[in-house]
Amino acid sequence: MAETGDDSLISTHPSTSGLQIALHPLALLTISDYITRHTLRKQTGPMVGALLGTQEGRDIAIEHAYEIIALVDKDQVRIDEEWFDNKLKLFKETHPKLDLLGWFTTTTSPTFAPSLYMVPIHQKMLNYNESAIILCLNPAPNASAGGGGRLPLGIYESIIETEDAAAVRAVESMLKLKFVPLKYTIETGEAEMIGVDFVAKGGFGNATAEASGLESTTEGKVVPKDAKKIKLADEFAEMIKGKGKERDRGERAGEEAEDKLNVGTQNDELLANLTAKANAIRMLHSRIRLLTNYLSNPPHDKPNHQLLRALKSLTHSRLPLLTPADAGAFRQEQLAEQSDVHLVALLGVLTRSIEEARGVGKKFAGIEATNRTNMRMGGSGTAGEPAVWENYGPPKDPARRGRRENSGGGSAPFGNYPSNF
Repeated sequence: MAETGDDSLISTHPSTSGLQIALHPLALLTISDYITRHTLRKQTGPMVGALLGTQEGRDIAIEHAYEIIALVDKDQVRIDEEWFDNKLKLFKETHPKLDLLGWFTTTTSPTFAPSLYMVPIHQKMLNYNESAIILCLNPAPNASAGGGGRLPLGIYESIIETEDAAAVRAVESMLKLKFVPLKYTIETGEAEMIGVDFVAKGGFGNATAEASGLESTTEGKVVPKDAKKIKLADEFAEMIKGKGKERDRGERAGEEAEDKLNVGTQNDELLANLTAKANAIRMLHSRIRLLTNYLSNPPHDKPNHQLLRALKSLTHSRLPLLTPADAGAFRQEQLAEQSDVHLVALLGVLTRSIEEARGVGKKFAGIEATNRTNMRMGGSGTAGEPAVWENYGPPKDPARRGRRENSGGGSAPFGNYPSNF
């Protein structure tokens, strides 16, 4: 089926709806992934998908996208409505704030114009959204949007142009469906920027792996491409000679290659930053050298006072950091900051020492209090044993003379004496 656009479907009238389209990178990445999988699997047929997002008045934000099963019947293309309804229901449950804005497909037209087979699909989409839009993308490598760094895609809204609506039959009304191109802008959120940056860094990692002759396994590890052959040869040598030196050397090489790949992305990013800074410094140096050459060898004719004033303002106001700093003052300030840092560190050590001393004092006071309590309760005897006093009583009354024992009970403190003592 030919997917070449038909310029006759483009309306000659400009858009009067005033719709403002904001296209997010997440939707573009989803569409690109769908096209890549469709191409690598060598699938035939058109690529069709739905566009989800938010619409507030005339502002439309395309945030998500997903593929749709397209059924081809001879020259007619239709969508699987049952599958589409179930998929849309699941998306609405996951993202309740998003609405169906329209659909996307691919085209081979250099102007990104819609094709005739898109008209029935678009009419189905109008049943879900009366102002459904269509996004036509040209995945060809040489596709361009007239330069200027614009994306190879076009976004359209649909209108119906008829001369006499009462006289136009239903079949002919399909042919009167026209598309009006809309302007769009790229709007990026913070989370999307992180995702795009991650994808870009992943590309550097893949390029490094390909350049170093590595491949990834199902477990996510990176090994040499001839790892299987090396493994078989090592096993054979081990079986014959009982030595595993070759395999150990291969494993070490694989581990070193994996470590190099892990740091490859960071090295690439650091190298890019350093290269940019080096280029900026090199350019600044060349400009300064040009100015010094002009001042060293001024022209013989009348000097250009305007240029000289510009040079003076540049060196006095815009380049104050180029003047050398006072080494003595810098050293004194450095010593003062070092002294402050050391003083704070000593105060911290002193605070910890005081806290430890307080803890030792509390423990010592507790032990002393326990010892004094045991001494008071033990008396002259051993700690924990009852105190015994013999021959306690009036000396003139031998009948009451006896021994007094402290049994520790509360009811009879004097065990060997009568109760009326």
